[in-house]
Amino acid sequence: MIDWQTLQEKLPLLDEYHLQRMEQELGPSVFARLLRLFIEDGQQLGKTLELAFLDHSWAQMALSCHSLKSACGSYGALRCQYLSEKLEQSCNQQDEVTIGQQYKAWQSALAATLVAAQDRLK
Repeated sequence: MIDWQTLQEKLPLLDEYHLQRMEQELGPSVFARLLRLFIEDGQQLGKTLELAFLDHSWAQMALSCHSLKSACGSYGALRCQYLSEKLEQSCNQQDEVTIGQQYKAWQSALAATLVAAQDRLK
């Protein structure tokens, strides 16, 4: 069985096909506005998750991850979606070692995903 670290590295930051389909269905201006909202929400949820992590508030982290999982899935942010799901599970189990590892991977994936989304707007 493939572990979460190996699998997350194989997932794209953004599913380009998903984004192209969204843009085609919504039109360029609506798509751009929604992608900007995704970036803003990602930044805000990232800060919320960071504060919860620093406070060892695993329940709050699980709630934030649940919201992130949905938002990321809507925009084809596959790596962040996967890591949000795994981190939510670890928070629910209160597995501090795994939470720390997954949180670092999630932080890195979120930062790269938001940069990729911003680049997509150019």
